[in-house]
This record gives sequence, structure tokens and C-alpha cells, in this order.
Amino acid sequence: MAQARVLIVDDDWDLSESLADVVEMHGHEVVTAHNGLEAVDRYRERAFDVVFMDVRMPVMNGVDSFFEIRKVRPDAKVVMMTGFKEPIVNVALKYGSLGLIMKPFQMSDLLVWIDGVTKIAA
Repeated sequence: MAQARVLIVDDDWDLSESLADVVEMHGHEVVTAHNGLEAVDRYRERAFDVVFMDVRMPVMNGVDSFFEIRKVRPDAKVVMMTGFKEPIVNVALKYGSLGLIMKPFQMSDLLVWIDGVTKIAA
């Protein structure tokens, strides 16, 4: 599996750092952000192969962040994450989000997404 550049965005610091640790242990480069605006700033600094974006966050929610990231790079690959049934997620899915991961999920779910994205890029 090729190394991927991954951005994990979640306002739950423990969750985002735990996810980052697991993804890094599998050989990928990881950056974390803890709100939507921070995620957009990180994306402006550099492109990522895949973004895992929480929906409910302070400052800027994940769906708005998704659209801002798409302005930076229209082909950005963003997977939404949420623990709630939220109709707003359907807007992101309709306009190009790769998919949705419902919380709680297994760490292996993230790795499957990363593997799929790296195969597409290869």
C-alpha cells in the first residue's frame, strides 16, 4: 500500500489523535485539525490524498469546510464522519464527498478508505 497524506478533522481531540496514531502506524503521513476553519487552513497549506471530516464542529462545520476545501482543490477527496443522522450530510454527498462513516466505527474502516484512495491515485 502506498503512503497517503491524510487530514483528520474532529473537535474531539482524543479521537482525532487516536485515529492519527493508528493511521501513522500503518505508514501514512497524518495532520490533524480540530475545527472546520483550521481544516481549510491546513488544506491551503498543502494538498492531502484524503480528508476525514467530522460534521459537527465549532467555528465551521464539516460540510461548510468540505465546500471551502473544494474551492481550493475541486477534486479533493473528503469522507464525512458523524455520530448523528444529519440531513446536511446529504448535501456533501450529493456534491462530491466520497462517503460517510458513522461513529462509532472501527479503526480498520479508516484504513480501508485510505487504501481505496491510494489505489485510485496509483
